[in-house]
Amino acid sequence: MRITDGQVRFGAGDLVNHLACRYLTELNTQMAEGVLAAPGDRDPMLDLLRQRGLAHEEGYIQHLEESGCQITRIDGVGLSQTAADATLEAMRSGSEVIVQAALVEGSWGGRADVLRRVNTASELGDWSYEVIDTKLARETKCGAILQLSLYSDLVRAIQGKLPEFMYVVAPWTEFEPQAYRTGDYAAYYRLIMNWLEAAVTEDGQVANYPDPRQHCDICRWSRSCDARRRADDHLSLVAGISNLQMDELRGRSVDTTTRLASEPLPLPWRPNRGAVASYERVREQARVQVKGRSLGEPVYETLELEDGVGFAMLPEPSPGDVFFDIEGDPFVGPGGLEYLFGYVAADDSDELQYTGLWGLSPAEEKRNFETLVDGLMARWANHPGMHVYHFAPYEPSALKRLMGRYGTREDEVDQMLRAKLFVDLYRVVRGALRASVESYSIKELEKFFEFKREVDLRDANSALYGLAVPLELGDPESIAEEHKDTVEGYNRDDCLSTLHLRDWLEEIRSALIDDGKEIQRPEPSNAQASEPLTEWQEMIAELGERIAGDVPVSEEDRDGEQQARWVLANILDWHRREEKAVWWEYFRLSELTVEELLDERDSLGGLKFIGEAGGTARAPIHRYSFPGQETSLRGGEGLKSCGGDDLG
Repeated sequence: MRITDGQVRFGAGDLVNHLACRYLTELNTQMAEGVLAAPGDRDPMLDLLRQRGLAHEEGYIQHLEESGCQITRIDGVGLSQTAADATLEAMRSGSEVIVQAALVEGSWGGRADVLRRVNTASELGDWSYEVIDTKLARETKCGAILQLSLYSDLVRAIQGKLPEFMYVVAPWTEFEPQAYRTGDYAAYYRLIMNWLEAAVTEDGQVANYPDPRQHCDICRWSRSCDARRRADDHLSLVAGISNLQMDELRGRSVDTTTRLASEPLPLPWRPNRGAVASYERVREQARVQVKGRSLGEPVYETLELEDGVGFAMLPEPSPGDVFFDIEGDPFVGPGGLEYLFGYVAADDSDELQYTGLWGLSPAEEKRNFETLVDGLMARWANHPGMHVYHFAPYEPSALKRLMGRYGTREDEVDQMLRAKLFVDLYRVVRGALRASVESYSIKELEKFFEFKREVDLRDANSALYGLAVPLELGDPESIAEEHKDTVEGYNRDDCLSTLHLRDWLEEIRSALIDDGKEIQRPEPSNAQASEPLTEWQEMIAELGERIAGDVPVSEEDRDGEQQARWVLANILDWHRREEKAVWWEYFRLSELTVEELLDERDSLGGLKFIGEAGGTARAPIHRYSFPGQETSLRGGEGLKSCGGDDLG
């Protein structure tokens, strides 16, 4: 957004920003008017996003050139009259492909990545143009549709005809454009455009507030907005609170952390959406945070003991225990790259040792995955009571993903998951205690067990960026050794922090037992699959290896014949592999507590039986009520109750 000769000029970015956050529009308007100065600092990751975007766009242009397309490039940056005139001339002359087209109409303008000529008549002649934009996201989102809709509308103003289609070129699609019918989104585009224009002309008549949004992660105003929320004691400072809960609480004049902390219990009101228990939970969280704030020191309190929850999820410590953490980048290649597997474990002399397995290519990632799994299985054989501790669910999820990607170590991973070898300390913490933290990250919890990191987090962030740039831009050879050393030190700190967290939780557990509490250890689970690996499956595995042969690990390195062999080898046992993933998800959901189910999008929590609503004596239809909650369920799913039994 800018103001020229007293007129506000809008671009596609303004549409996307307004959809993301109306307060952002207010700030950008004040900056355009000269009331606010632009923030001085800039997140280096945004520069990386820009570099990746330019590389992806240039790759698509090169693809068009290699396909024999005649390319017309519009030079310069911004929306100068010279660039707009050059674009108009290229369109009138019927250029096949126009790159960085400068489009302007009234107060709106933008630079479209690509205009491609199609054989549909318009005021230009027997041809017209459709818009193609390159995007880094693997899934097209609302912002991309708005941007394309604007460019298509600007093209309409020139050629007198709205393009029928608009296209997105996503990464790792072999530059195959994804088509969207322009008319399907025209009303939505006009609505957001009208909202934006009205917001700018309202001149402060509508009070906006910097509520936390997903866009905050990439917004240049995020630090100033965060400072304002802290000054206002905003509800978003309460750990674990949801947007739904904040809206409900504000509607009841509970608009600060301190006010929430002082709400009486039990709550004298019932929420319109959500369960009463979830509001009581965030109220108690606010109380502990306010208490820690007033005392000037971290405080925590243990929760009511429940079977299978919190401290009851801690297995008996074993000398074979492993403390595990992964460093990865989801934007490397078509499926991301887990480039460092790190773990801490005791050696034969009971000395703690850190191991870091580096892999900067798919082949090395596969090798490290197999090395890790084989090592864990061997250690498990020597220490039957061992467990692998991690914080949050990323690590086992990554192992399942790699198992499926490379079609290897499937039974070993399945066996470890069935035996519940992996212990998520995040779930233990959330079920065991309430702490004066704004988020239950392991770095926030370290103040309680006084863990001191060797690598400063600022240095770690800089080094992680130093790895991300060459990895995402396809130049891993340029990674500096000092960055690898810093990231490895950061990963070692995470593994050791996980160990210290486990030990701290064990200390609290022991103190509770000394006070007369009874806390059970989790029961060992059967590690064996329900059906043994049959001779048929062994034959399938051997046949798959023979078919795949020396096919390269990375899809980018395969030719057509090798890719066909890889697909054939992997579909031999595809159904069994896919069925395992379904069962893993079933077991994950069945282990969640009632409160966790309320926060899980793949479930419904707090169901209450109302009565029968028809059916027959043998197959009655039951009706349940449940509190309003965010869920991805849309009807037709089979339902199970907490624990995994059939519902009804």
